[in-house]
Amino acid sequence: MSVRWLAPLVIVVLSSACQPQLVRNTNRGVLYVSVEGDERSPALDLDYDVGAVQVGLRKEVVVRATNVGVDPMTVLGVSLGASGNGSWFVRDVSRALAPGSSVTATVTFAPVGVGMQATQVTFSHDADAALPSLRVSGTGG
Repeated sequence: MSVRWLAPLVIVVLSSACQPQLVRNTNRGVLYVSVEGDERSPALDLDYDVGAVQVGLRKEVVVRATNVGVDPMTVLGVSLGASGNGSWFVRDVSRALAPGSSVTATVTFAPVGVGMQATQVTFSHDADAALPSLRVSGTGG
């Protein structure tokens, strides 16, 4: 008994209604979020503790978003999560980022009460990939 393999037949029909579709590269960059002065990798530790701050005082933390991709991208803004009891503030930023460039946002912790308070710092963007948002916490004293 002999086995014969038949090659599949592919028929392509071209007409004026059937135009080839252009394939576009959708990689707009990859956003990496970190805290200035903190050498830990956000991929390993996405929490940052600003420490204890007396009620009535404040502490600022600079959060950096870097385009580590190969294509340009745009940071559209930065926002904070709902938690934090009104103790967290951020200066909004938006900017186009070439590969390797970054933008910073200053996050301020000004506790209105005693105890631990936390929020999420999230950069909105048009990148295809990003590390999760950064969780920041602090203790009012």
